Amino acid sequence: MFFNVLEVEWNKLKHMKVWIIVIAGPLLASVIGFFPYFTIDASEWIALATQMILAHSALFLPLLTGIYAALICSYEHQHGGWKQLLALPVERYHVYIAKFVVIITLLLLTQIVFFFSVWLVGVARGYSISSFTYMPLLVSVLAGFLSCLPLAALQLWLATRFTSFAAPSVMNVMLTVPAILIANSEVLGPLYPWAHPLLSMTQGFSMGLGGDAGFLASNTAFVVTLILSFLLFSVGGVISFQRKQWT
Repeated sequence: MFFNVLEVEWNKLKHMKVWIIVIAGPLLASVIGFFPYFTIDASEWIALATQMILAHSALFLPLLTGIYAALICSYEHQHGGWKQLLALPVERYHVYIAKFVVIITLLLLTQIVFFFSVWLVGVARGYSISSFTYMPLLVSVLAGFLSCLPLAALQLWLATRFTSFAAPSVMNVMLTVPAILIANSEVLGPLYPWAHPLLSMTQGFSMGLGGDAGFLASNTAFVVTLILSFLLFSVGGVISFQRKQWT
């Protein structure tokens, strides 16, 4: 039954042109990549990747996480769709988990597109392909994806609580904007879900290069925070969804 629900969720996306959104964030980061703000003597690729990672992780990735969550619930928010859906012989938690799986799949695709966007920008700027820092970038992309799981769980929770696409989207924008400032705080940064992509992608890229030039003071504490927040938001979201009365 779960896979039937998951198939239904994927079929809904065909009418939403979600693939345009998947490439939107990496595309905007690519535009920024063509206007270098700083240089790193060691490698042109490192400078390019660093610049694009900062823009993508601090702004576009957390914004897209919220957009995906709001979008995947927008169909049910229209014309009493939740009541019609849950009147069918399906488990509520199956519906919730299916929506979460779709969100994280879209995030994974976004990260893959970002990886190749960095490569394409570098090639377009005439950088040597042989010196492409693919492994550090791959570590950064994977770290960014994993760090988005708690935020995706939280955003889905919010998206099911509101009754429109606009409300959670506006809230997401307002909470994303200060993320780059909060990320600089050793105490608040790891506790702020919207700062997690920035913290993880910069730290992952630095570690992939063999250094430790990210924002994090403790990798272990950050990983523990990610796991605990993911469990909290996931369980809280499922319980809230199970108990909510739809009208």
